[in-house]
Amino acid sequence: MSYLDCAQYDCCHNKAGCCCLNGIDVHHTGPGNAVCGSYRCNEGYGNAATDNQPASPETDIHCDDKGCRHLEGHCCCADHVSIDECSCGPECATRAPRDTAE
Repeated sequence: MSYLDCAQYDCCHNKAGCCCLNGIDVHHTGPGNAVCGSYRCNEGYGNAATDNQPASPETDIHCDDKGCRHLEGHCCCADHVSIDECSCGPECATRAPRDTAE
């Protein structure tokens, strides 16, 4: 599990920067970009996460970004993952390019 810090506050799964899901999906969207595929807009209704389980800073992160050094199998091995608001969507700010020597 990774410690998740999410700044996508209009997501219905976000509660005070933590996620109410057991795990999230992060998808590679282009060179240098990966976004949270579990993001769901609360559509202006405030925090709708109360229907989910309690928020936790620790969550499983499933990822398909083969260009990121934190990817092991289909899981993120980073100790701390940040999701930030971005024009491309809820962006994984922890993404780090894989060394070309690997």
